Amino acid sequence: MIRPVAAGGHGLLARPRSGGGPAGAGWALRAAGAQYGVRVSVLCPGIIDTLMMDGAWAGDVPNLPRSAGAPASLREFLQGSGTAFYPVDGLAEQTLAGLGKNRAILVLPRRWRSFWTLGRLAPAVAVRLSENMT
Repeated sequence: MIRPVAAGGHGLLARPRSGGGPAGAGWALRAAGAQYGVRVSVLCPGIIDTLMMDGAWAGDVPNLPRSAGAPASLREFLQGSGTAFYPVDGLAEQTLAGLGKNRAILVLPRRWRSFWTLGRLAPAVAVRLSENMT
């Protein structure tokens, strides 16, 4: 969350409402930075295909214990719901393309945009739909 901050006597940066999260913060920072030539984009990625999906963590972070019958990894859990994983190369490519076009909010992969928009416009409906998917 961003709190009102004095910008060297140049005005205040308003704190976005809590429902906006990172997207609201991005819009506020984008508006405040535009007069200084600062460009701000918010990345809202889907489920990225990384080693963490298989239970791999940074060297100093221990793997969490799991209960009996629980999926062995996040990948195993999500595959049961039919979730498609987004390749890292695809994320990097589309992120750079969006930044090159100075997009304010990058929801990637593209197939997640309609669900993300629904979540912004009708959060209760999006929650109900996501509960039905699992």
